[in-house]
Amino acid sequence: MSDLILKFWPEEDVQIDRAELIKITFKQKSIVGEESKYWGKPAFKGGNRLSEYFEPKWDLAPRYFTTLFLVIHECDYGIEHGSEDFVYFDRNNVVSLFGADGTIENWTDMCSELESITGDKYKGGWEIL
Repeated sequence: MSDLILKFWPEEDVQIDRAELIKITFKQKSIVGEESKYWGKPAFKGGNRLSEYFEPKWDLAPRYFTTLFLVIHECDYGIEHGSEDFVYFDRNNVVSLFGADGTIENWTDMCSELESITGDKYKGGWEIL
């Protein structure tokens, strides 16, 4: 089990629940695969195109990303690591990627994809369990 979660959340507090829209769009674009459970919660296995939204790119990335799990939350909280302190956030429409163990270095494309789906600007970051 991973000690890190890569989370994506809207920069601003959003009152509208767009979790279902994210799920539908992720399914259509093969960002997520089959429905599953992770830590007893509804989740998705990584889809065939999930690796396209992250860097670095490597030959085994497509297979590796299908072993990861995504949870799309209507509402979730987390910790953003600042330069000197921690900032807590509590937001709607949060996406969590489990199992990557810090291997991902750039997730700008995933933030852009979430913005194109929801219309909200997104941030992402590693959270230590």
